[in-house]
Amino acid sequence: MRITVRTGGILHRYLPAGSTNNTAVLEIEEGDGPLDVLRRLGFPEGQRFLVTVNGISIPTTEREATRLAESDDLGIFPPLKGG
Repeated sequence: MRITVRTGGILHRYLPAGSTNNTAVLEIEEGDGPLDVLRRLGFPEGQRFLVTVNGISIPTTEREATRLAESDDLGIFPPLKGG
């Protein structure tokens, strides 16, 4: 199944070679979730990222249970900072 992964800031370095505009289309397994994709792409464990699925923020506590579907848009962004 295919999903689109979008990153922000310097996180594009975790996308596969050949990715452009901080975006990649990935083949994933049925039942995979955001954490599976983060691990597959080599994102460091224990660091915080803003994760969205189809534009909806996925809290850290729900990332293990969330499942991705065909054509989903997974966003992975550096943490937001207030000011």
